[in-house]
Amino acid sequence: MMSWLKDNVTEPVMSSMAGIFAPRNSLSITNSKGLLNAPGENNCFLNSAVQVLWHLDVFRRSFRQLSGHACMGNSCIFCALKVIFTQFQYSDETALPPDALRKALAETFEDQQRFQLGFMDDAAECFESILLRIHYHIANEVKEDMCNAKHCISHQKFAMTVVEQCMCGCGATSEPLPFTQMVHYVSVTAMIAQGKEMLEKTKKPYPEMFGQLLKNAGGVGDLRNCPSNCGERVQIRRMLMNSPEIVSLGLVWDTDQPTVEHIMDVINCLGTTIRLVDVFHSVVDDSAAGKVLHLVGVVTYYGKHYSTFFFHTRLKTWIYFDDATVKEIGSKWKDVVEKCRKGHYQPLLLLFADHFGSPVNTETAPTETTMLPGYTHGEGTQLPRVERRPSGGWSISF
Repeated sequence: MMSWLKDNVTEPVMSSMAGIFAPRNSLSITNSKGLLNAPGENNCFLNSAVQVLWHLDVFRRSFRQLSGHACMGNSCIFCALKVIFTQFQYSDETALPPDALRKALAETFEDQQRFQLGFMDDAAECFESILLRIHYHIANEVKEDMCNAKHCISHQKFAMTVVEQCMCGCGATSEPLPFTQMVHYVSVTAMIAQGKEMLEKTKKPYPEMFGQLLKNAGGVGDLRNCPSNCGERVQIRRMLMNSPEIVSLGLVWDTDQPTVEHIMDVINCLGTTIRLVDVFHSVVDDSAAGKVLHLVGVVTYYGKHYSTFFFHTRLKTWIYFDDATVKEIGSKWKDVVEKCRKGHYQPLLLLFADHFGSPVNTETAPTETTMLPGYTHGEGTQLPRVERRPSGGWSISF
């Protein structure tokens, strides 16, 4: 199999990630905490999304600086996420309830019947939906696909602004089609097939291979007619217009019950670094040209249940989050691979981070909280206040 995750490659990569989500103060990540999921609640998809957001330093540090927002009362995802993040930082509990965010999601997406209480849903789509709702709460005066607000975490740090275009050898080009994506999806079937084809040509893996593999897999079966109808079938070209600091890669599976062999075929395709210039046919932003992103998080699925792996820089180890359970897995990527093999875990969402990432510029951020029409302050919608107890520790009030 085509694994380029050897110890002598991954260990230096991981040790170079000291700045990716190392805390700016001693309270940022003291002890990693779990999230509760009682029988029948089906919170695991949300718990995985929240753990990803909390452990991504660029999101946590940026979100900490924001307080003013357009509020939706009990349906306010911004407020609910603030509650969980404050508890992550200051609570003495080892496992926390995600109830406020669960209810806010259910109310916000009631019309679409998504993320409803007691029902299972998709962790990657939940992660993506939270990012888009954060945009709505802090920059709703700007359309999602046109957002350039400097304080918008979602679009400044996560969004990939892509232009698709057909360019035929005869010289004809199609109209450019711009769009924005928070998650870059790729078929695992196409990824495996392309990986084998690439290895047949190169005989051994090389550092840029995973990014190029993603680019090739994204184009499988996506041929278009020449714009001038010369008779040729043309591959779509994708140009990246910006330079995201977090790239979220969603893996699309043909089955939710793959064999262990199939899971390992997919995992053996994965690389622990990507270059944006390899993933897309071209990059426009100069800062994206030389940018290298490192794998820091993996959301997995098995048996109608989601769990998450994240690399903890301070401990220099991978941490496994399974709802309220938090375990150290090991310092090497191969430890995560072995856990996935034994548990039959399907990787569904990969998080790659720029270790030079920085918080958003908050100069344009709202400074006051305003209630949106039709919403009123309700129980649990106030942002949390934290005070030090005389006896030590912290108290959280709302």
